[in-house]
Amino acid sequence: MTFANELCREIIQEHQHKFKIIPTILLNNLDEDAMQTAEEFIDEMVEGQKYIRSESIRLVSERNLKNRAFKALKKNEKLADSFINIDGKAFLKNDEYKHDLAAGFVNDDGKIIPRCGLILTSFLDMVAKFANDRLHQKSDADVLFISFSEQFHEYQRVRLGVDIYSQTHKSATIHPIVLHFSYEIDQALTSFRECNTQAWHEIEL
Repeated sequence: MTFANELCREIIQEHQHKFKIIPTILLNNLDEDAMQTAEEFIDEMVEGQKYIRSESIRLVSERNLKNRAFKALKKNEKLADSFINIDGKAFLKNDEYKHDLAAGFVNDDGKIIPRCGLILTSFLDMVAKFANDRLHQKSDADVLFISFSEQFHEYQRVRLGVDIYSQTHKSATIHPIVLHFSYEIDQALTSFRECNTQAWHEIEL
């Protein structure tokens, strides 16, 4: 929360009122009881933070996003057809895409059970709709993902979610930026791309 507040401060001071900032937090693996406890601590979490207010915080659980992704696959045949079954795992169906990480599992009935890739895609969809509602217009938005996991594969999973979202939401108006702290090399790995391209650009900070 402190990092997000400082980032908001830097952006506002550098660009004044050119950008609107909407902080959103994705909390992994929370059950209903844990989610309720987290919501009770929102005021305490933002205490002392100048640029992040409690009314702007949205806590989203992984279970909620998994259910959203499953419903989307059930209702949207085109979305479900975007994946190919390889050894019981669902991969993005694109000849130019490297099938290194699965978006989910495929059960005996042929249904896709969402995992990290589709869960992040669901999160992106939610953030995009939330941003449009808050901005009161259909406009481009930069979405910054900040990963505090020490595992590099978590960084890759976030990028997979972005890839799936871009392939399955052709009218997307968001431009993803993914930032991951690598504790092994003491650097921040940053990737960014336009919303409807597959070309990632990487820099090290």
